[in-house]
Amino acid sequence: MGVVHKLKPEVLTSIIQNKQNNPALSCRYLTALILEQFHIKVSKSSINAIFKENNLSMPIGRRRKQKRKKFNLPALPVIEGTRAIMLVTEPPRIEPEITEKTGKKEGIIKEEKKEEISLEEKRITEAEEWAIKLQEEERIRIEEKLSLEKQRLKAEIEANKRALEEACQAVEEKRKRGEEARKMEEEKAALEAVKIKAEEEARNFESERIAQEAVEEKRKRGEEARKMEEEKATLEAELKIERERWSRIAESELKAKQEKPASSIKEPDSISSLPEERVCSGAILLKILDQMIGGSKQINAAICKGLGSQSEDSLQLVEALIFRSLFGKGNLPPLGDLIGRQYSLEKLDSYYAQIQQIGNIKSEISGIISNVFIEAKGVKVHFIDRSVIHLDGQLHSSWPATRFPFDFSNTVYDLKNKLNKHFLQGQPLVLFSPFGYDIFPKDFFNLLLNIGSKDNYPESLTLFGNQLEELEQIPLNPEHRCALVFGLWPWQFTSSRKVKRIGEFSLKHVAGIDRDLYLGEIEIDLLLVSLNQRLSLKGCAIKTDLQEKIRLVVLNTDEQALSLEELASTYLSHWPNFEEAFHDFSRKIELFSYAGDEQKFLSQDRFKIDAKELDLGLADIFRNYIKMLDLYFRWHFLPVEYTEKDLSFTSECFYNLPVKLISGQNKVKARMLVSWDYQFLKDLEYLNCRLNERQLNTTDGKVLWFESAPK
Repeated sequence: MGVVHKLKPEVLTSIIQNKQNNPALSCRYLTALILEQFHIKVSKSSINAIFKENNLSMPIGRRRKQKRKKFNLPALPVIEGTRAIMLVTEPPRIEPEITEKTGKKEGIIKEEKKEEISLEEKRITEAEEWAIKLQEEERIRIEEKLSLEKQRLKAEIEANKRALEEACQAVEEKRKRGEEARKMEEEKAALEAVKIKAEEEARNFESERIAQEAVEEKRKRGEEARKMEEEKATLEAELKIERERWSRIAESELKAKQEKPASSIKEPDSISSLPEERVCSGAILLKILDQMIGGSKQINAAICKGLGSQSEDSLQLVEALIFRSLFGKGNLPPLGDLIGRQYSLEKLDSYYAQIQQIGNIKSEISGIISNVFIEAKGVKVHFIDRSVIHLDGQLHSSWPATRFPFDFSNTVYDLKNKLNKHFLQGQPLVLFSPFGYDIFPKDFFNLLLNIGSKDNYPESLTLFGNQLEELEQIPLNPEHRCALVFGLWPWQFTSSRKVKRIGEFSLKHVAGIDRDLYLGEIEIDLLLVSLNQRLSLKGCAIKTDLQEKIRLVVLNTDEQALSLEELASTYLSHWPNFEEAFHDFSRKIELFSYAGDEQKFLSQDRFKIDAKELDLGLADIFRNYIKMLDLYFRWHFLPVEYTEKDLSFTSECFYNLPVKLISGQNKVKARMLVSWDYQFLKDLEYLNCRLNERQLNTTDGKVLWFESAPK
């Protein structure tokens, strides 16, 4: 059954009444009637649904129609409207007299005529009856039409009546709503007045609160300013004491030199004569970078060669001349704190004048500066079976080929020093971790098999640059065997390893990072399905808390096993912040994977000194060297956004910070003194991690450890 949607009541009533008054009305007829009366188009299915709902439907099946009688209608005019039919009769004929001669014949004719008249009358009668019937049907149709018209008028009257009632109701509703709106406006006005009053009170209260907070904030700022002034005064007092101490030392040395003959004058030791604690500037970051790449050391060698002699403090004098531009010409105490020895202005000017007398010294120093920044992207380890393993310049991992991040590059000087320790001096090669997640890399597995092998040992090393050019070849002594220490994460290569044994964990002190950790002995089988080989290694598992899961496993290829503390110290002295280092390691690999060949590296052209700068003087060359140190420092030790900064920015952020040097038995702590609201604290923490991974040392061989100390 169909569904009637949204018919007005007057339309529904008209349909039902018309059907009740005339059951023979069809859906089609009512559709036209509704359209004519109400100007609404209603479908036949909707009208049929109304019939069915109100039991007005006709019985199912066809009705039998009466058969019409066939007769020949006379040619009569039909009047439209009333459909009256005019009967045409023949005029009376004047019959001729019947004579004797014609009597019989005329009788026959009369008889025939009578029969013809009788048939004609019969046809006329039938025509009259049909005309009456048509008139009756027309009358019925007109009556039905009049009835429908009456019903339509009645429906219109009802509709108008209802519309009028609805209009009256609407007017009444509007009046009521007007009353309600007026009342609501009055209430709203009253509420608005209350609200305005409340807001005024709130504003007054807020003003009082702000005033109180301002007073309190002013008091706190005054208190903080007072504390900062006290701390500043304390720090200045410490610096003043340090400077006075160094001044007294310098005066006593000068007095001793004046009292003793020149032949008996002996310069004090450089680092060993320093106090155990002193404060210097953050420019020590540039100084330690210079020491790492060997800049001042090579410059000093060239100067001593040009002078024909070398004094004990020549290196410190060269450092003083190089870093002098950071402090100004007359500000010597901070310069002395940085290099570890106080010099008078006359001493520095005199040594500078001697250097100036050396022929061609400026071009020689310029060449040294350009060369110390030459970077090695990595190193190729050649084995006697002609196989090659690729390592990156910072010794993070091995790689299948030379496609790995430029961020892992290192200067040739620093990389050679590290390779000498591992491949010539017998110290184990410490790699951060194998690269990958699921399947153990084939190149790293081969490195594990052959690094300490007697049959397939490394025979030479080749350093290659950022453009894959060969920089230097280093032959190796086959008698020297190198061991490999590396880290393995618990979730790495789960399908390529099998844990054979894990011992009990106990709290041990790791000297390399001066920290207590829970260490446990572990033995792991590494599997390489492609080579059908298995390698069993022993090491130590590391936890920071006894109840937690293992954080890192350190494995060793050396047959002479180290103790758990020694193995952990060997690895963690290279990679002390191993979890943070892994995030940095993964981030740089991801950036390289996205950038590909478009990744930038530090071009060697940025470290060349042109002829114009050579004409300016040696001091300008040293000043440019400081800028180059800052560029290299920003590129390799700070977050990537610092690559676009300059020396003035990094000086404000880091080089001007006070640094407290605390000397211990085997370590010197460089503590960066910053406030709690220091803007670059996060970047400073990142910097400390990158510096401590490089295993920096002071001139007396102690490990230099950087840390921040908010106060």
